[in-house]
Amino acid sequence: MPNIPLLAVALLVVTPATTLLVYDSGGLRLLALLVIFLVVIVALLDLVLSLKKLDSVSVVVPELSRCTKGRELELPIEFRNAGPRLKWLRYGLAMSRFFRCEGSVTGKLTDVESGKLRNVVYHLTPLKRGQYFFDDLFVETPSRFSLWLMRKRYPISAEVRVYPDLRIERKRLSGLFLMRGNEGAHAVRQVGKGREFEQLREYQHGDDYIDIDWKATARRQNPVTRTYQIERTQEVYVVVDHSRLSGREIRVPVSENREGDWLHQEEGAGGEFLVTTQLERFLHCSLVLSSVAEKQGDLFGFISFADRVDRFIRSRNGKDHYNVVRDALYTLEPKPVAPDFEQLMIALRQRLTRRALLVMLVDLSDPLTAEQFHEALPLVSRQHLVLVNMVRPEMAQPIFSSNTEPQTTSEIYDCLGGHFQWQELQETGKLLKSLGVELSAPEHEELCAEAVTQYLNVKRRQLL
Repeated sequence: MPNIPLLAVALLVVTPATTLLVYDSGGLRLLALLVIFLVVIVALLDLVLSLKKLDSVSVVVPELSRCTKGRELELPIEFRNAGPRLKWLRYGLAMSRFFRCEGSVTGKLTDVESGKLRNVVYHLTPLKRGQYFFDDLFVETPSRFSLWLMRKRYPISAEVRVYPDLRIERKRLSGLFLMRGNEGAHAVRQVGKGREFEQLREYQHGDDYIDIDWKATARRQNPVTRTYQIERTQEVYVVVDHSRLSGREIRVPVSENREGDWLHQEEGAGGEFLVTTQLERFLHCSLVLSSVAEKQGDLFGFISFADRVDRFIRSRNGKDHYNVVRDALYTLEPKPVAPDFEQLMIALRQRLTRRALLVMLVDLSDPLTAEQFHEALPLVSRQHLVLVNMVRPEMAQPIFSSNTEPQTTSEIYDCLGGHFQWQELQETGKLLKSLGVELSAPEHEELCAEAVTQYLNVKRRQLL
């Protein structure tokens, strides 16, 4: 690309020389032709000598970076010059629309010496969870005589993984993440009628006969009783539906916007509301439950499905397993297909042989979908303990129950529609309860707390 000096020479020298060459009929034509020829020769010579000037410059970018939606990511870029000294080096990163860059996406390094490393850092803020790739970095430097700008494209293939932001949920459940109980009390081991053997002791008055260990009694010639403690290691699976209904929009008024949770949105619905999807809340709930299960010492697994089961993570524990679960769900997006519950239940029946707690995050606001779910549920409800959670639709509530009464005819019809939807959810809940399954439909901001409360109640009551 021509540089400013070459453009100046073309304006101040070549243009007058061309004018003389065209309009002058005297001896100045030869001089004008010689000037044009020299300028062209020098420009071409500078271009040829500088064609490989950037071949000695190498660029190093981390192959993989992890960050959280809405939090700043530092993306370092390292430049190494193995050739002659460069007067300056300008660079620019091809930016995705799902990232916001603090400052300019272009920068300039001056006096890049031979054999030296120069580092720059991009400060990026991801606006949407998912997997992204930065493929191109563009670099330019002046030619030997500064007549041209030599440019080169560097394929960098830098992967960035953006995970959901759980700051709001962690604040609400901070007591759990500090290894404390629901009221802030320290967690203690509960001994009693549990399922996990603790120790043998001498028989005491009031002990149940079924707890007597007859082999130990025969060896010691005295009655010996088995004692049990609350079972610590249980299997917990979160089953996430990412079919078409999971893409149902959740609108949040701008006036209720909270930092970290709704600040960085994928899209907006106008000036009054910010919009996310039900699937986002499902994924937040999955990660929160994973963290709580780890603190409780249980094994946690993750399953996602739409028209088929596409992700199945066997239950385990530990921080490494949490990262595995997080990497499995952060790219999930709603699929425009109907859920296949029968195929899901068959897969669960085949793969889960031990009794487990299944926390299903699925939208049952559609009557046909709820009927299909109810028909397929007996395949697993007899063996496993199933809890069903969904985000309550915005208008699904008893008529005239909200603080704001309808003022217009249109609002009255909206409230009537919401009442019928709420009534259908109540009927669905009764049908599921007959199978021993609990349906909960809290507000979107209460989904995580509701699921964690259900899980802890199951632990406390030893329902598994």
